[in-house]
Amino acid sequence: MTDNRSEQTEEIRLHGEDEAGPVSGVRDIAGLAIAVALFGLAFIIVNDARTYPIRRSYAQFGPEIVPYIVAGGIALLAAFTAILAWRGGFEVRERLNWTGLFWIVLAISLQIAMLYGGTGFIAASTVLFACAAIGFGQTTVALNLAIGAIMSTVLYLLFRYGLGLALLSGPLENFIHQLVR
Repeated sequence: MTDNRSEQTEEIRLHGEDEAGPVSGVRDIAGLAIAVALFGLAFIIVNDARTYPIRRSYAQFGPEIVPYIVAGGIALLAAFTAILAWRGGFEVRERLNWTGLFWIVLAISLQIAMLYGGTGFIAASTVLFACAAIGFGQTTVALNLAIGAIMSTVLYLLFRYGLGLALLSGPLENFIHQLVR
């Protein structure tokens, strides 16, 4: 007696299809650029590792070998990425959402400007969260600001008083510090 259940649950896949979806079949310039960047990162790691002091032990190698292993792994990933990109093996991607990208870049830029301007971690992280949420499609600005304020305040308290890390302080952080003292 044969088991028909296993034949029924097996899915038929077309050539060039994986779990993520159909592949593009054309050379992927972005994939090739990522492969080049990965090769560059591996080169930087190897170049930096050459400056490490050699501490040989009984096994004839020490901890200075770890960066070479990491660089080798990154170079291997870069090679696989380059092969997939050259053969057109990456899945078809959606077009870039330029509006979302704008909001994410704006969020990071505003946070950096606010931190340098002295507004402090909580206010800058609140704005970062709100702008990033808009970039991901959440349009309720007041809700984004409220969630961002709560999350950044909790994070500030955890980092400052739980871990003892000094974050950039502004008027709100100074007020909280006066309350806690």
